[in-house]
Amino acid sequence: MAEKQEIGDRTVGKTGAGEPGFGQASEAVEKLRSVVDQASRSIRDLTEASEQWAQTAQERATEMAKELRVQGEHAVGAVSKQVEQNPLISVAVAFAVGFLVASLVRR
Repeated sequence: MAEKQEIGDRTVGKTGAGEPGFGQASEAVEKLRSVVDQASRSIRDLTEASEQWAQTAQERATEMAKELRVQGEHAVGAVSKQVEQNPLISVAVAFAVGFLVASLVRR
């Protein structure tokens, strides 16, 4: 009977369950899996958060672009109206601005 027990122990030893350190290795593998799962969840959460941030930033940028376009159109309309109402003054102002810019560029 002792031989069968010994053979049984060797058989168990060959499969790895009876080897010293197998429990530690198994625990280490489980801990590693846990860490990998946690890292995967963290990466997924960060990805979702960054996608939401990017979408919000894109929406803000689009809104700001629309607002700037409206303001630009109003400014162009106001300048056009001033030029139509006072063409000689507009030419004089344009000449003065051009002269100042040319003076600054030459230096």
